[in-house]
Amino acid sequence: MKSIKIIAAAIAVSTSFSSLADPMLIQQWSFTNEAGFFNPEFTRKPANAVNDPTVDGDSADGGTSILSTGALPDNVCWGDAVSTRKGQSCLKINSPVTNESTETWNENGEWVNITDGSAQGNAVTAAIGEDYTHFFKQGTALRHDNFPITGQFLDGVTIVDGIQLQAVMPTGIEVNAPELMFLVDFWETPNGGLDADGTCPFGPAARTPESINEKGCSDIFQMLPASDASTTIAIINRGDDFIDFSVKFKVQGVDAALYHRDYELITRLSGLSVVGESIGFATRENGVNVLNAQFAIRAIDAPEPSTLAIFAASLLALSGFTRRKAK
Repeated sequence: MKSIKIIAAAIAVSTSFSSLADPMLIQQWSFTNEAGFFNPEFTRKPANAVNDPTVDGDSADGGTSILSTGALPDNVCWGDAVSTRKGQSCLKINSPVTNESTETWNENGEWVNITDGSAQGNAVTAAIGEDYTHFFKQGTALRHDNFPITGQFLDGVTIVDGIQLQAVMPTGIEVNAPELMFLVDFWETPNGGLDADGTCPFGPAARTPESINEKGCSDIFQMLPASDASTTIAIINRGDDFIDFSVKFKVQGVDAALYHRDYELITRLSGLSVVGESIGFATRENGVNVLNAQFAIRAIDAPEPSTLAIFAASLLALSGFTRRKAK
């Protein structure tokens, strides 16, 4: 009978443990988003080619880099320009971007204000299950100046992207969200098409009016996640011109009884036509293309402790209580 009473008491204690008030969310974060290019690879240079590729720029803009690699180039150009007025083809990243940033690229690659010229402000946390699209902040953007070229082409490059978060409250809490690495498989498609019919890898035939291939077959880049095994990238939403993906992170250094520790970083890549079922985009020929990146932070449910673990903790608590009572 005594054992039954102890077990019943343990169940009652475990229930009271599970019904404690939920910890507070960390509501606001200042942030730095930095991204750059690593290990670009190019096709073999033809004998009649003139230009070598150029790789330059500074993802930290002269400041202290938050990337595990240190500061990286944020500008890669290649090829011999068919038109001196247009120039080479290039990939560029607007880096770094912070909560103090006031400008970004628009769809034409022009600098525009984010919020009427004032700083965009801190990132605000969405609650568990809340619509995250209301909480987006501007991150780094990728620009492709896609102009007709000959000579040497870009074959592939790795993009390294990191976000550092500083909690407004409690102070002193800094989090490096999981660093993202993407292997970019770049396809410089023939402008006139793959065959006599002008067939393009994506969309209608080359030179089809009012289409993505109006000025020739669009180029394609596929972004293959290459982060370490501890980082799981989950695509959570997608449309014709955007992809949303999420990575989870845990905040260390806070009292778990006071502050919620489990969150996800949701990134939206938008502005270009989506290709395939993974993370791939097409860029129009003979023009500027911008892949915009925004991010949001949302709280997620903490992993549930097992019933057995709670039950064991409750028995330990009760055994201590009964020993004190006996004394």
